Amino acid sequence: MIWQGYATSAEFRAANERILGVIAEHKAAKLLGDVARFVLIGMEDQAWLNNDWIPRAMAAGLRHVALVQPSYYFNKVAVESVGAKLDPARVELAFFGDISAAREWLATR
Repeated sequence: MIWQGYATSAEFRAANERILGVIAEHKAAKLLGDVARFVLIGMEDQAWLNNDWIPRAMAAGLRHVALVQPSYYFNKVAVESVGAKLDPARVELAFFGDISAAREWLATR
């Protein structure tokens, strides 16, 4: 998944629902996300990710997430805040400076 610019809460949630559908359809255990140019995940959407989307993604089989680190400071804080609430025994999350490094890491999982 590649995020760029700003998304309203409705756009953010709808896109994540589509991603969840793909995870479930393909029984995908790995996700590569490029959030380098994504501006901000709002507080309510952070809570939604932690309390709703992530548990459903884990139930669908998601186990490894590689994210290209956000370049916008506030989104970096938001993404790290969501990640800090993950149970590392259930979902492994790692941050990278570019897509190539993220892909290489996922290939070893």
